[in-house]
Amino acid sequence: MKLRILPLPLLAAGLLLGCNPDPNPPSAPGSVTTPAPMPGKADEQAAGNSIKVRMNKVTAEGVGDSTGTIIITETADGLVFKPELQGLQAGEHGFHVHQNPNCEPAMKDGERQAAASAGSHLDPADTNQHAGSDGQGHLGDLPMIRVDSNGNQQEVTAGRMKLDDLKNRSLVVHQQADDYTSAPSGSSGSPIACGIIQ
Repeated sequence: MKLRILPLPLLAAGLLLGCNPDPNPPSAPGSVTTPAPMPGKADEQAAGNSIKVRMNKVTAEGVGDSTGTIIITETADGLVFKPELQGLQAGEHGFHVHQNPNCEPAMKDGERQAAASAGSHLDPADTNQHAGSDGQGHLGDLPMIRVDSNGNQQEVTAGRMKLDDLKNRSLVVHQQADDYTSAPSGSSGSPIACGIIQ
């Protein structure tokens, strides 16, 4: 019987075909892979306990450009608001949930005012009291946003609220600090940023 000698490349290919293939072969160089999720973000979104609100600059003339976002997460201690805003001056800024999902200007007290279409602070119990986040007044009274000299902003927690309380409302950030006593907005000046919560 005459033996047929195969060239080395064909012999190697035949040997490879005769063995069991790896059920999980490694990816070829340059193959497309799914990127790993960002730490923290995927868990929050998957759990359905976090929402992101886009904030816009507001003036008496109208709604302007985006000024960042506020991420709201429901926790065992209440709602945590994480502001990521641009252009805020250092110091404290009044911060509230308002009744209406509208950031447009409107006439109020005889003059056109920024974000006045957002209406009053959220107050489902009709307390008519601006008493701060720890008081028993407006549910929409939030802790102030504090901004350091580098523009960094602290998270704030509203212990009485749940995400369901915020649907179809708006978030408003004011020019100045909130005194938590004066109506309607704690002498905190004009709204400077507003976002609709969907």
